[in-house]
Amino acid sequence: MIVAVGAVLSGCTATAWSETVRIDSAPPMPKECAGWQRIDLKQRTTMVLLREDARLVTDIDSHNLKGRNLGCWE
Repeated sequence: MIVAVGAVLSGCTATAWSETVRIDSAPPMPKECAGWQRIDLKQRTTMVLLREDARLVTDIDSHNLKGRNLGCWE
């Protein structure tokens, strides 16, 4: 009881219920995502690139994975 009276006298307030929350809005994108776009390759293009330049396919996959890990896309 003394703790409750002390909290009231010290000006302690709960602010959790006073915050406005919008469920219909999407969360903001991280700043790192500015200009970052996913690179989509068709299956045939991927197969040709694997034969001709496998390193490029690896780099594109790394690019897409980094964007997903940053939260830029799913």
